[in-house]
Amino acid sequence: MILTPAHEIPLAVRRKATAIHEAGHALVATFLMKNVTEVVLRPPHGLSGETRFESEPTVFLDLNVKADRRFAEDAFVILLAGQLAEAEYWKKLAPLYIPLVDSHRADDAEINKLRSQLDLSPDHDAMFVGYCTDKAKRIVSHENSQAAIEEIATRLAETLSIGRGELNEVLARHDVVQGKLRFVLHPWQRRT
Repeated sequence: MILTPAHEIPLAVRRKATAIHEAGHALVATFLMKNVTEVVLRPPHGLSGETRFESEPTVFLDLNVKADRRFAEDAFVILLAGQLAEAEYWKKLAPLYIPLVDSHRADDAEINKLRSQLDLSPDHDAMFVGYCTDKAKRIVSHENSQAAIEEIATRLAETLSIGRGELNEVLARHDVVQGKLRFVLHPWQRRT
């Protein structure tokens, strides 16, 4: 398999990939009822971006407390959502491009930091990672979510910014609301 160098992929395609990545973060974060304020692509070309949240005080997690475990799980799922959404985008373009995707280095660093703080046994770590990956995939790959991600990313690629109000409108239009997308329990959920 020969990877496509970035300079051979049109700027608009790469910007859309970044927008899809950020739309994945924003959709899942909003779905999990986090306080997303806006999603942005950075000028001049929109080849990097971020999902912004309301400021919250630093918290110290006690993983013996169910709410703290849930907070850690949600953070992990949100971090994974960007790269999973982007992977779906590149799969659709596989006949044209096979890029060396390097857009989630910062997400991977945060994931590794979170995993080290959880201090789980190897078996529980594998189960936790599997659960979070599965949850993120199920949310991101749901047909309603895919339609919402596409709409968010299209607007984001055009305007470089989308606020919470517009994000909420898109999610409501596509019926991406907690309680509407139902999934079976994963073994990790039964354990905790």
